[in-house]
Amino acid sequence: MPLADYSFTFGSFTFGAGTPFPILEIDGLEGVPELRVQDDNRGYNDGSFSGRDFYNGRTVTFVINVFAGNNNSAQTNYSLLQASLLPQSTGTTTLMFKLSPSDTEKTIQARVRQVRTKVDPEFTFGYIKTQVVMFCPDPRYYDNSTTFVSIYPPLTTPGRTYNRVYDLNFGGGGSNQASIFNTGWIYTSPIVTITGPCNIPVIGLSGTTNYVGVNYQLTATDTVVIDLNQKLVTLNGTAARNLVTPGSTWFTAPPGTSQFYFSVSSGATASTNATISYSPAYV
Repeated sequence: MPLADYSFTFGSFTFGAGTPFPILEIDGLEGVPELRVQDDNRGYNDGSFSGRDFYNGRTVTFVINVFAGNNNSAQTNYSLLQASLLPQSTGTTTLMFKLSPSDTEKTIQARVRQVRTKVDPEFTFGYIKTQVVMFCPDPRYYDNSTTFVSIYPPLTTPGRTYNRVYDLNFGGGGSNQASIFNTGWIYTSPIVTITGPCNIPVIGLSGTTNYVGVNYQLTATDTVVIDLNQKLVTLNGTAARNLVTPGSTWFTAPPGTSQFYFSVSSGATASTNATISYSPAYV
């Protein structure tokens, strides 16, 4: 069900406009998050050595009013809020939101860090003001839609034709590419799923030296997943970072249009492909 303007869903809990949990203010969701800087002082000289700046995790603070509604008292609704916004020790939960009529639904991964409520006469009379603090390890937020692009390698490569069968495979290698459209204004990190059969599959960013190769001969039942955000590689669901080829580098899809290529050394058939899933990213 589409979200109303200026409303949020965290897991299965919806708050904001049109609910008994209207939002008074939000701090930290819009704008650039805090930076993690690597500048260093110059000792007995003025100034600093300039290092690199990185985005830190994003802290988002909500101030929410809790009222009676949905056939519940304000205190009952407050209990529902408490039960739905429990801190979690690991992982994150999808926070989906829509901030204006001109905006589309966005998502960010978050976990609850704090719920604070002042008990005063207003609490007793059903006007409960609550502060909720969430932390987002990945400061980027994304369109609430995923695009899937598949790349199929060539099944044959140019060369000499023989009228005898050899044990060596002379075909089923090469590369093809596809366009990635990141309409956001910051890089996005796709997930690549490679389906065999093929030998030594490689996914890379065209026009650069950035690629991730997998030193393995996949059968028709093998699947490799390369998560460019988490920097993880799995083979049939099992961690396989040891299979990453030397020289590989983790890369991203920059804002705008970029080309990803998929290559294999040999062994490709009509079922061999790399499927790239991504969402435009913002900060």
